[in-house]
Amino acid sequence: MPRIMVIGVGPGSADYLTPAAQRALAGARVVVGGKRHLASLARGKQKTFIIKNNLAAMVDFIRSHREEGVAVLASGDPGLYGILNYLRQHFTPEELEVIPGISSVQVAFARLAIPWHDALILSAHGRATDDLVNLIRHQGKVAILTSPGAPPNHLAKLLVEAEITNRKIFCCCNLGYPDEEILETTPCELARQDFSGQNNCVMVIIDEKNLDICYSGNTR
Repeated sequence: MPRIMVIGVGPGSADYLTPAAQRALAGARVVVGGKRHLASLARGKQKTFIIKNNLAAMVDFIRSHREEGVAVLASGDPGLYGILNYLRQHFTPEELEVIPGISSVQVAFARLAIPWHDALILSAHGRATDDLVNLIRHQGKVAILTSPGAPPNHLAKLLVEAEITNRKIFCCCNLGYPDEEILETTPCELARQDFSGQNNCVMVIIDEKNLDICYSGNTR
């Protein structure tokens, strides 16, 4: 039986889709993914399943179509706070073939020309935000994948309330899309911003006092 292809499609446009991902996607007869990814990447003859709040139904669909060849599309990289964690609860490693992708965290640090080997990578999806604040307090370099329930201004307010105000924040939104925006700010300034409806943001939080490199730049 064919292995389930778990394909990282990168952030934004198809420019971040690797050749390996393109080949794996082209060879699949069945494609599972978010509505936006299916609209831009699935081909006419491929059967599709839209991922919403229906992960149990997704697993059933994958099982019933295994023999046809299934590809699951994942934003960024499947293993970085992505769909791979859920799939591993239902399928063995032998049943999966993971094609890594370029994560939005990688793109954020690349845009800023900041090395990220020493960064703490966090996600606000389904996690208590108080825990995030405690982790940020003791780290010199943090990247956070924000969520609709924890947008950048909400997280900035928590930093201000916790008296963590001596940080530089780069708010990187819609990376890889035409409306990409990178804002250089501080917790106090960001807390006053409105991010209503903005769901694709990565926050890079820097404590310059504890780092050797000076991070300076202009708002873009």
